Amino acid sequence: MLDLHGLRVINTRPSVRAEVLTQALHDAGAEVLSLPLLETIPITLDAQSKACVLNLDLYRAVFVVSPTAAQLGMSLLADYWPQWPVNMQWFAVGQATADVLRSYGLEPIVPAQETSEGLLQLNALQQLAQGERLLVLRGEGGRNLVRDSLQQQGVKVDYINLYRRQLPQNSQQHWLSIRSQQPDVVILSSGETLNHWCELALEQAKTMIALVISPRLAYLATQKGIQTVLVADSMKPKDIILTLNQWRNSSRHGID
Repeated sequence: MLDLHGLRVINTRPSVRAEVLTQALHDAGAEVLSLPLLETIPITLDAQSKACVLNLDLYRAVFVVSPTAAQLGMSLLADYWPQWPVNMQWFAVGQATADVLRSYGLEPIVPAQETSEGLLQLNALQQLAQGERLLVLRGEGGRNLVRDSLQQQGVKVDYINLYRRQLPQNSQQHWLSIRSQQPDVVILSSGETLNHWCELALEQAKTMIALVISPRLAYLATQKGIQTVLVADSMKPKDIILTLNQWRNSSRHGID
């Protein structure tokens, strides 16, 4: 039985995307403390990005890396392209991102593992031919894994940076108001969130249990000195709750 009663969990998701996870944790019995560690600020397109928009029909495929990139990117593209180019494949990193694309009449391909690593395992992406072009809609400073991998097979990859991420201005004050409530676990969904958490919580970040959503994030967390790291299969509430429940049950039985 999935029972998280008595567990205090910090949800660090941005305010606009935290509600579903918070409600699921509440339903499982956990007490949830909200501490948004990311906010996104739209940025002005540079000349190269504008050229990518105008030449959308030259791309074989488009990859959208987040719901925020989907909301900003699709609105931008729709202003220039009332009809989408034919024979173009669309990829979304996860279902939340895909839902935004579907609202624009598209049927994106979504990897089972909702990460860039999962995307690269898709046959449709691996079959892109030498000389074909992929456009990536993302935030400033995102990972280059997709570009670096596809360039090895001769695919040209361009980015449109649509927003930048930053630590919300009131995060320090917010953290001071909740740390005395003795939270048990903090949920960290990205490298930026991990960095902001360590910047904010300092030594306490190392001793509090961290739940992350990929082995890559687990490695980064360990490198920063976090002593106990749990790894969920994805950011889906059911996977996070299952991981917390398994850890709690193992702890009760004295299993590390």
